[in-house]
Amino acid sequence: MEFSLKFALQAWKNQYHFPVPRIIGDFEMKILFPPRPKGRISPNALGKYESSGQWVVQRKFNGTRNLIHVDCDGRVSMFSRHGDCHKQFNPTESIKKEIVSLNLIKGKEYWIDSELLSFKTKSADYKNRIVLFDLLQAGRYLYRKPNQLERLDMLDKICRSPKDLESGGLAKRVTENIFLAQTFDSDFCGEFKKFIDRDEIEGLVLRKKTSFLENKGLREYSVSWQIRCRKPNKNYTF
Repeated sequence: MEFSLKFALQAWKNQYHFPVPRIIGDFEMKILFPPRPKGRISPNALGKYESSGQWVVQRKFNGTRNLIHVDCDGRVSMFSRHGDCHKQFNPTESIKKEIVSLNLIKGKEYWIDSELLSFKTKSADYKNRIVLFDLLQAGRYLYRKPNQLERLDMLDKICRSPKDLESGGLAKRVTENIFLAQTFDSDFCGEFKKFIDRDEIEGLVLRKKTSFLENKGLREYSVSWQIRCRKPNKNYTF
């Protein structure tokens, strides 16, 4: 009987898309899942997407998807794309302070999408660095508006519009351990070829300019407005 009630309750939650709860320390919170690229293309197709004028690209970093949550009291938590705490990474107090030092409005809740360069990274210059690349919530969950370009602009302002690149030139430096992915609207092929020999880079992610978050992020999902373009490698397939 108990099992039947649990099964019925879970089915009811699934039907109405209830958020997944997690206990973090001494408080409970709801997990937000990030949009993931549904499609993939060959590098030969980059010119076609660029000429359409509908897309921008960012470098795809060879790390672990990392969802950063800052609650209304300024507490920072980080999760994998599956909604779990990272098994091989525990954010230090120093990194948490760097997140809180961003241009965030006190009392607002934030979810920031990013890549964690941890166990896959060989270089000490990038080990345990975090690359921010999209904003999912700023006070409210950014459902249906603003669009992708507007969200990227909001994220840039949160990072105080950094101009300087980190020492390796792969991303903009925000703080010592926090970087911001660059966004390009031209020369897709050229940007793909840059750093193609670097272990930290997998290729590019294409993002449709006018796309928006049409899913409330209450479970794992994929979207057509993000497309992967990976460099040739025996571990990757197109």
